Amino acid sequence: MNTPLRILHFSDIHVNIQIRHMHWKKWFSKRAIGAVNLLRGRAKYFDETEEKLAALLRFKEKNSIDIVINTGDYTALGLKSELILARQMLEPMMTPPQNYITVPGNHDIYVHEGNSHYRFSEQFCSVLQNDLPEYCRGGHWPLIRLVGDEAAVIAVNSARPNPLPWVSSGEIPPEQLKSLGDILKDERLQGRFLFVITHYAPRLSNGQDDKKLHGLINADEFLKTCSGIENGAILFGHIHKTYRLHVPEVKSELFCAGSATMEGHEGCWVYELEGQNMQARQVGWNGKEYCFTA
Repeated sequence: MNTPLRILHFSDIHVNIQIRHMHWKKWFSKRAIGAVNLLRGRAKYFDETEEKLAALLRFKEKNSIDIVINTGDYTALGLKSELILARQMLEPMMTPPQNYITVPGNHDIYVHEGNSHYRFSEQFCSVLQNDLPEYCRGGHWPLIRLVGDEAAVIAVNSARPNPLPWVSSGEIPPEQLKSLGDILKDERLQGRFLFVITHYAPRLSNGQDDKKLHGLINADEFLKTCSGIENGAILFGHIHKTYRLHVPEVKSELFCAGSATMEGHEGCWVYELEGQNMQARQVGWNGKEYCFTA
C-alpha cells in the first residue's frame, strides 16, 4: 500500500536578534520603527522561537514529512544576522535541500538597500533550486519544483521593500504573473496536483481583501491567473492566523499557515496527497509540542 505524500507548510517565524546588537547605521531607516515596536513588546511573542522550531523538527520527523514549504518572514528586521540565525535554526529542515521550498516575506526584504533580495538568496541559495529555470523572470522566481510524478510546487515572490514605515504591502511583479500563466500551460505540469505559494494573502479569512497598505495589491490578478488550476491549492503566510477558505475566483482552496512560533497563535498545516486527492490537517501547539488539532 502506497503512503501519501506529506507536506509541512509553515510560515512567519520572525527570528530576531537582540536590538542592542543592531549596528547604529541600521537605525536610519524604516528599521527604527520596527525596532521600537520590538522593544515595546512585539518581540516577546517570539521569545521561544528556537525551542519551537526544534519541536517542529521533531514533529516533522515523527510524522514522516516528505516536503517542507515555508512562505516567508524568517526575520523581524531583514538583517543579515537574522537571516544567518534563521538559516542555522532551520538547517535540519533543509536536508535534502530539494525537499525544502520557500519564498521571502516582506520582513526578509524589509528596506531597500540595493542588496536586500541578494541577502535572502545568499543565505537560502541551496534551497532555491529550480526544475524549470527557463520560466524565471526575476532572480529565482517563479521557482518550480517537480515532486515525483504527482505534484509540483510553484513559488512566486510577492515581497518587496517598503521604505515608508506605515506601508507593508506586497506585489507579484507583472512579469512573474505572466510567467505563472505560461507555467500552468506547460505539459510537464499537466496531471499534477499544483501548490502555488507566495508570502502575501490574496484574501483574509473572511474572504475579503486585506488593507491596501498591508495586503497584496494585485491579489485579483493573481487569483485570475490561478483560476484555471483544476487540482491544486494556494498557500501563503503574512497573516498570523491559520485558516483555510474557498473563494469564487478559483477552484483551488486557499491556506494560510499563520505563524508557527507567535505565542498564542502557533499553527501550520500538513497536506497529505494521494494521487489527485489532498487532505489538509491543521497543526497547533499544546505548550510542549506540535500536534494535529481536532
